[in-house]
Amino acid sequence: MGKNPPYLYWFLGVLVGGFVLQMMLVAWFRMSGVLSSWVALSPSGLMSFKVWTLASYALLHGGFWHLLGNGLGIFFLGRALLPEVGHKRLTQLSVVMIVAGGVLWTLVHLTSPGSVLIGASAASLGLLTLFCLLHPDETITLLLFFILPLRLQPKWLLWGALAINGAGFLFYEIPMLFGAPPLLDMGPVGWSAHLGGMLVGYLYYAFVMRGVSAPWMPRRSVKIEPPSWMRRKKAAAGSARPFKLNISNRSALRKEVDRILDKINHEGFGALNAEERDILEQAKDILNK
Repeated sequence: MGKNPPYLYWFLGVLVGGFVLQMMLVAWFRMSGVLSSWVALSPSGLMSFKVWTLASYALLHGGFWHLLGNGLGIFFLGRALLPEVGHKRLTQLSVVMIVAGGVLWTLVHLTSPGSVLIGASAASLGLLTLFCLLHPDETITLLLFFILPLRLQPKWLLWGALAINGAGFLFYEIPMLFGAPPLLDMGPVGWSAHLGGMLVGYLYYAFVMRGVSAPWMPRRSVKIEPPSWMRRKKAAAGSARPFKLNISNRSALRKEVDRILDKINHEGFGALNAEERDILEQAKDILNK
């Protein structure tokens, strides 16, 4: 274990580094306009083929507290999801959430080409959605305003987040889309970007973690018959037996266990096949002797 890089922590490091660079460029060189044009997301930027801004906007934040909120959310939620998703896949998923949030926000703000979006909130809200769906009834403790402990079940946290972001989308962003004043003054927040990230969290839970099918996305079983020279010879009748480890070479066994642990670190425990799970189960007692 440890041979593969901890992608999630690298991802957080990139977000912090982007914010530090942002502060330096703004404070020392007055380059806020350059950052808004080339790094932040805007409909006018996409119309100028700056497609990278669909992801790069997450590198910028509106201040220290904006970064702290997103960074802590991604860190703690990511840590909780690592055993089930893995470092690499979790980082990839965070980037997809950011891009999806950017796409949905852009579609909502097409009539306001000068609008600008920054921040990694789509990732933090998307990971929150995935965590709450996987652990809806577990009691967790949150520090309200970083001081007051609050115990609740994740499913209620998810409903609250969905209600707040849905209200911001319906009563703040949608009226502005049609040129009307907002029905609720909920501030210049990218509510649609948050919902885009949450949508990815839900889709990943439904179609990857739980394998739910839908009428428009049928699950079909496709069987491919390999050529004869690739087929394994069938075991003789009565020869089937549970998988057993060869414990004569502890070094080779430990190397195989390390490979499996690296796979869990990258792809989550659910990616293991039956043989790999058997190896872990049997090796646990052998290596501890």
